[in-house]
Amino acid sequence: MLRPVCHKTDEYRDYQQALDDFGIAELLAKLSDYCELQEQESLVAVLISQLTQSIDAQLIANYLSAINNNQQNSLPRLITQHFSPSSVDLPEDFPNTAKTPRFLYGDKLRWIGSDTDWGTAIGRFYSFAPHLCSWTWCYLIWLSKDSPSAAWISADIAWEEDLEALDAEPML
Repeated sequence: MLRPVCHKTDEYRDYQQALDDFGIAELLAKLSDYCELQEQESLVAVLISQLTQSIDAQLIANYLSAINNNQQNSLPRLITQHFSPSSVDLPEDFPNTAKTPRFLYGDKLRWIGSDTDWGTAIGRFYSFAPHLCSWTWCYLIWLSKDSPSAAWISADIAWEEDLEALDAEPML
């Protein structure tokens, strides 16, 4: 592991900040219970190397999907989630095992946690949600003309968990 040349400099603080930002300081602290500093650094290098070599493309796709859909709160759940390739097949008992859709056609909806887009549910389909590693409802939303994205698209899709009922159209 590289160490900064001098201490108490801006470079040293940046180095420490980088260790904190990437969780390496926390990893070193946890390893301090098991081995000496020199061994900790070597072990961290080995663990990071193994992580790099064992990256799961599906897990990365799930992370990116969660981040892009503003679902950072679901990231810790994804860490322990194991993706099963067979789970992308339509459930055998569909539609008997599918949960009842929360929203009806014509419901006024908006994306949870944002004051961006809203509109009317005009369709839905049952689909595999990679970021959840499960099947769930996805809605087709006809955007309100006042919705910011309506400037370039008329409709958008959203997972059920990302939507909430809208009592009245937001004030601009």
